[in-house]
Amino acid sequence: MNTDNFRIAVVGRKGGVGKTSSAIHLAALLAYSGKRTLLIDGDDRGYATTWAGAGSMPFTVDGVGGLMAVSQYDAAVIDSQADPSESEISTLGRHSTVLVLPAIPEAQAVSGLMQTIGVLDSAGVPRSKAAVLLTMDTRQGSATAEAREALEGAGLHVLKSSIRDTVAFRHASSGGTLVHKVGSGPGKMAWLDYENALNELLTLGERA
Repeated sequence: MNTDNFRIAVVGRKGGVGKTSSAIHLAALLAYSGKRTLLIDGDDRGYATTWAGAGSMPFTVDGVGGLMAVSQYDAAVIDSQADPSESEISTLGRHSTVLVLPAIPEAQAVSGLMQTIGVLDSAGVPRSKAAVLLTMDTRQGSATAEAREALEGAGLHVLKSSIRDTVAFRHASSGGTLVHKVGSGPGKMAWLDYENALNELLTLGERA
């Protein structure tokens, strides 16, 4: 699939949902596909910059000032501000190929995500550009399946690929590396989860 000028905005209005982890790993996968990739760290806390700056990443990292340089790259991933304003959500929706809305599988996820979708609706951004990515999937019990059913029942597009919950992410963050390089089996499987998610997003981008 062609990823030229492909722009992913990762938007999370709730903390602790894997927003920065998703931005880091989606950017890495795009870079490994051979595309010059820019990761924009739009979060004031600078978690993406700290994570990526601690090691050797295959992509370039910049702050919001780097938005002016997006056109110079084949692909870009934007890690949004934590709890972004409605104006920021609208802007990201209009100027991105796809929006990734990470969420953990819990009941409160539906109401929060519907607020974000409402902002996009008001801005005239097609819902076809937005996709929910379920993260911190323990692969146990029915929580993920129930969350998926509730989100889809609310009219949201949920990626088939969910991201498993593993301590490998914490090791990757503290070590400034990617989850599959931690050396654990679950870490390698989590990398494959993101690979599958990106493939879905590329398909979504072609349709949006």
